[in-house]
Amino acid sequence: MLLIRFITLLSLLFIYSVNAAELVFPEDSEVTVVAEDIFMNGSQVSIWQVETPLKRSEHAEFYANAWQGDGKKFGVKELESEVVVSKFFDGKLFTAQVTQHYPKSIAVVSISHSPSNKLARIVSKISDLPKPSGSKVLNEIKAKDGAKYSVTLLLSNRKSISNNVSFYTRYLEQQGFTIDRAKTHHKQKEGVILARRGPSEFNATFHIENNQTFITAIRVDADI
Repeated sequence: MLLIRFITLLSLLFIYSVNAAELVFPEDSEVTVVAEDIFMNGSQVSIWQVETPLKRSEHAEFYANAWQGDGKKFGVKELESEVVVSKFFDGKLFTAQVTQHYPKSIAVVSISHSPSNKLARIVSKISDLPKPSGSKVLNEIKAKDGAKYSVTLLLSNRKSISNNVSFYTRYLEQQGFTIDRAKTHHKQKEGVILARRGPSEFNATFHIENNQTFITAIRVDADI
C-alpha cells in the first residue's frame, strides 16, 4: 500500500489554470497538453501528460498532497503498473494516473465534468459513427479543431475482420465516400480502411487480440 505523507509542497510546484480550476504540477515537470475540452464518453475532458524526475511514488504523493484537502471522494489506489490519485470537487473529477519510466515518472492528468453549453452545441453537429451489432464501446471522442470536426470510436466485438471491414465499407458507400483502400491481411488478423469525400476523411484499423476484434474508426469533416 502506498504510504502518503501529507506535507507542504507550495515551494515545489507551479500552477496551471484551466476552467477556473487550479492544477498543480511538480517543479521541473515537462507538461504537454494532450487534449483540451474534448467530448469523451459523455463528459467534457481535458488531459495533460506530465514528466518529472520524481519516482512514481513521489509523483503520486505530490497529487495526493495537492488534492486531498478540498475534494470529495478523494482516493489513492496503487496497482501493479500505476498509482491512481483521484478526487471529485466542484462538479469536476480530477484524476492522475502515474507510471514509472526510468529514470523518470509520467502522469496522465485529467479533469472531466458535464459538457458546457458551447461544447454541447459543437457535439450536436457531429454525427455518431455506426457500430456493428454486439459491439462494446471502449471510447467515443468528439472534438472540434479549427474548421474540422472529428469523431473517434474505439470498440471491440467478436466478429471477423472481414465482417467488420464489410460493415464499414457499406456505411461509407451509403455516405458517398470514395474508398481508397479496404483490405485485410496477415491471415485475416488485421485490416484497414481509408476513404474520402471532398474535405471529409475516414480511416479505420482492425486487429484481433484474445479472440476479439478491436476497431479504431475516425471520421473528420469540415464545415458541418
